[in-house]
Amino acid sequence: MTIEIHNPQGLLHSWEVDYLKDKLLELHKRDTEISRAEVYFREDQIALGHKYVCEIDITIYGDSFLMKSSAKSYLQAARETLKHIECKVDELVSKRNIPPDEVTSTIDI
Repeated sequence: MTIEIHNPQGLLHSWEVDYLKDKLLELHKRDTEISRAEVYFREDQIALGHKYVCEIDITIYGDSFLMKSSAKSYLQAARETLKHIECKVDELVSKRNIPPDEVTSTIDI
């Protein structure tokens, strides 16, 4: 799994980056089809009150999902975004385990 973190220089502590990496690796253990995660931190000048934004673009089964949250701190925004991603991963894992409604075959019996 490839993890890329794009953050404003000097605004995130190293333990916050490590926390985020650990959480993303835990998600990869739940679903090994996660191949890439790109994390973007930025400040939103327009938002009232919640100006710190975390966006995570995660690639699962070749599909890309972008989750975004804003909060009063980068860590809070990251935690909210991770909750959204965990829900999406759980949903995809549960759908993968459901058998198809109809089995089609080209073989005549």
